[in-house]
Amino acid sequence: MAPIRVGLIGLTVGEGKALGRGAWGIAAHLPTYTNSPNYEIVALCNSSVDAAKESIAYHKLPATTKAYGNPEDIANDPDVDLVVISVYVSKHHMLALPALKAKKQVFCEWPLGATTAEAEEMAQLAKGLKVMTGLQFRADPLITKAKQLVDNGVIGQITSTTATGCFNNYPADTWNAKADYFLNFEGCTNEYTISFAHFLDSFTYIMGDFASLQSILDIQYSTVKLIDFETGEVTEPARKKTAPDHIFVNGKLESGAVASLSFRKVTKTVDGKGLRWFISGTKGELEITIEGPNFQMDVAAKQLRLVENSTGQTQDVDFTDAQELPYVKNVPVMGANTSRLCEKFVVAPTEVADFDDALKLHQLLDKIAEAANYPYKA
Repeated sequence: MAPIRVGLIGLTVGEGKALGRGAWGIAAHLPTYTNSPNYEIVALCNSSVDAAKESIAYHKLPATTKAYGNPEDIANDPDVDLVVISVYVSKHHMLALPALKAKKQVFCEWPLGATTAEAEEMAQLAKGLKVMTGLQFRADPLITKAKQLVDNGVIGQITSTTATGCFNNYPADTWNAKADYFLNFEGCTNEYTISFAHFLDSFTYIMGDFASLQSILDIQYSTVKLIDFETGEVTEPARKKTAPDHIFVNGKLESGAVASLSFRKVTKTVDGKGLRWFISGTKGELEITIEGPNFQMDVAAKQLRLVENSTGQTQDVDFTDAQELPYVKNVPVMGANTSRLCEKFVVAPTEVADFDDALKLHQLLDKIAEAANYPYKA
């Protein structure tokens, strides 16, 4: 099978090591496509043709790689099969529309749109097309195995599920000056719409949808110090924050199980875990634990444990993929789940999150915020 020809929007010059604009394209998308025999980067689109040429040279892409300066040109290139959008979310809608109207395959990073209305238009235009959204936690072998155990009835009928997580990329009272946009609730780029949403997508992927819910969204750290972590300089001592840092959701699932989700902002967790998630059933219980907050990236140690009522013994479940493709293993850990997502897109495109899935997640985040009366209204 001929490789899928990729037109990548948003590959900038740099190393991709720090949280900030352009880093994800370098850390996740570039190694995904350059390592895989199923993909080939044939074109780049940046803010200008010159910027695209600079990036092509910097990343040592083939001299035949085309350089574009606007989304219409890369969308209309007959040699591009898949348009990949990895830029700041405010531009997702604008950059995706030409590709969708050209009936291209599209991979748009999460969040799909800066608003639910944008996501709805993109999902409508994507009807009948092969598209995916960067909800890569679904592709993690841990989630794949947990879903398999639940779907196969290993722990019986699910009765309840409880998850506690934390946001501790940095000390609770500080933030990265180069990513200060993460502190704003508006714009759809913050811990609620990124970190919590990645978990929430995999939660509903395994557990199903909420039938009813109640929620609290709150800010306990209303101002934070902005620090340039490369120099250690405090660039702003008291930056106001409008995005929530504590999230509580309780509800009943359509399956009849009850659910409780609790995410908090801390500097250090007492048990060193960024996520602890129990799934309880009539025949047993699963426990998922991940160290560190960036669980969707497969960068931290993790564990899956199972206790079956029939034996009463707790066991570690091996979730490693014995059939993991060797070129996926060559992708740096930050991009590993993105690579797995893209490989699944090749062989089973209906198993990855498409734009309809992304729209449902946008709508669920809206529902949770509305139930919490957030942003707070008088």
